[in-house]
Amino acid sequence: MKLQGKLVRSAMISLLASLALVAYIIFQLVSINSQNNELVPAMMNIRELKSSMIQIGQGLNNYSSSMTESNKAGVKSQLGQAAKTITALSGGNALSEEQQKLLASIDTKFKELTAAADQALNEKNSPEAKRQSIRTLGIQNDIHMLDLRMQARYDEYTDHLTRSIRFTWQLALAGGVLLLVAVGAYNTFSARQLVRRIRRLNDAAKHLSQGNLTIELAETKGRDELDELNGSFRVMIDNLRGIVRSVDQAGTRVDDMARDIDRNNDTMQGIVAQVATATEELAIGSQKIAEDLTMTVSLVDEMQRKFEANLAETARSAEYGEEAVRAIELGSRAMQEQLQVVADNRSAMFVVDRTVQELEGNAAEIAKMTVYVSDLARQTTMLSLNASIEAARAGEAGKGFAVVAGEVKKLADQSVRAAKQIFQAVEGIGSAMNKVKDSVSESMELFRVQEEAASSTGQSFAEISEKVQKVASHLAALSDDMNLSQEMCTQVQQAIESISAITEQSAAGSEEIMASTVEQKRAFDVAGEKVKTLRLIAEEMQHELKRFRL
Repeated sequence: MKLQGKLVRSAMISLLASLALVAYIIFQLVSINSQNNELVPAMMNIRELKSSMIQIGQGLNNYSSSMTESNKAGVKSQLGQAAKTITALSGGNALSEEQQKLLASIDTKFKELTAAADQALNEKNSPEAKRQSIRTLGIQNDIHMLDLRMQARYDEYTDHLTRSIRFTWQLALAGGVLLLVAVGAYNTFSARQLVRRIRRLNDAAKHLSQGNLTIELAETKGRDELDELNGSFRVMIDNLRGIVRSVDQAGTRVDDMARDIDRNNDTMQGIVAQVATATEELAIGSQKIAEDLTMTVSLVDEMQRKFEANLAETARSAEYGEEAVRAIELGSRAMQEQLQVVADNRSAMFVVDRTVQELEGNAAEIAKMTVYVSDLARQTTMLSLNASIEAARAGEAGKGFAVVAGEVKKLADQSVRAAKQIFQAVEGIGSAMNKVKDSVSESMELFRVQEEAASSTGQSFAEISEKVQKVASHLAALSDDMNLSQEMCTQVQQAIESISAITEQSAAGSEEIMASTVEQKRAFDVAGEKVKTLRLIAEEMQHELKRFRL
């Protein structure tokens, strides 16, 4: 039953008991009033009948003295009125059996009196009228006896009424006191039951407010609001226990994840430091390559000038056959110088090739480190997502964790973008290194061709020294070879310029990588600070959770 129904039931019990007592009092009053309504009219009729009989006697006596019509009419009127009164008394229930018999005797005598009086009145018999007036005294005596018995009965009724009234108010008073005590006891018992149940819930609420979750509320079998509230308290306590355990576990996991992130951050900082070192070495290598390429360009320019001089000497040899020997000697020295220049260029190209290989190795190392950085960034993103999920589960208490997890996720996203930029720069460097390798290979091939051509030219000079007569034909061939060599030198110069441009791009890329690495290191430092803040928050949360006892 609902609490409202129980309260209404208590009020209805009190009301029904009061109504029952009031109904009994009303019933007693109605019963007394009904008896009074019967006895009092009967007494009044007897008194009226007694008065009528006295008046009839007096009327007959007067008629015997003076037989006038007025006296006659008065006597008949009194007789009729007395007859009605006797009829009224006979028709009521107020008379007892003895009184009914006495009334019947009075009625018989009155009828005889009426008949004799009518006869005396009609015959105007004065003596008879006198005698009948005396006869009324007997009837008056019977009426007096009836009045005495009615008065005795009325006195008895009055005494009974007094006792009934006394018993009624005593019963009403006793019933009221008993009802007051019973209703008060019942209401006090009900109130104590309600107060005891409310106090039990209040004590449970106090324990909950103090963080004590070890309390146990007994399961109730009722169906009122307090029983429902007791059930809700039991469910709330179980839910709070689950929430506190979940938050405690979440805090432990957050602290573990923060420790892992801190360790991973330290590892990442070491990796970033390695990347910075490698990038710095790459920048130094690029600078060295640029210097070597500058020297190579100077040598190629010198070689170009030598080729032009050789061409001029070849023209003079064709014009001045007489100076063939001197021109051959000059050509031989020029070829020796060219061979030396080609050897120097070949050595420079070998250095360039070795430097390019080292750059490729550094670029591959950077790519590996970039992949590791990207993997760590993705792991950091997953950790921040897990932290966000755990913070969302924690509700209001996990808003600080959600903010820290968001910051960690932003840093992880920045690390992913920086890793992508590094990876793209490394890919650009690798592509540029491939072009440089191709150019170096072509330059080495050209140098080999130049050496072969120079060797062939040396042999030609030897034959020219032996066979001057073949100077013209050999000079034409030499002119053609020199033109080809000039074209090759031009190609070598262009390739070296391309290598120089690529090297400059590599240096710029190295600087960008360096800047990105510095920025990434700064981001990891910020992430480390955030992780430390997250660990402090986790420790504060653990400290707050210690207030709860499970």
